[in-house]
Amino acid sequence: MTERSRHPGDQRQVSGRADPSVTPPPSVADTGIEVREEQWTTVTAQRLYKLRCECGRSWFEIELPKLVQCPGCHELGLVSE
Repeated sequence: MTERSRHPGDQRQVSGRADPSVTPPPSVADTGIEVREEQWTTVTAQRLYKLRCECGRSWFEIELPKLVQCPGCHELGLVSE
């Protein structure tokens, strides 16, 4: 059995604090969360109504009318919700 000699400077000191001057290796820094800034824009939503006549013709309107004329059969119709 051999005896090893230890010097007081050979032991590492373990503490609960991380040294802020030490930078992490690149592999550790790359696995973090990416943060970036982007400019926001405004988006406008618009309702779209699909109308369907009894003749089978359908079409779209942006506003919900009460009375319409079918573009297929040209009959007047009352719109029900």
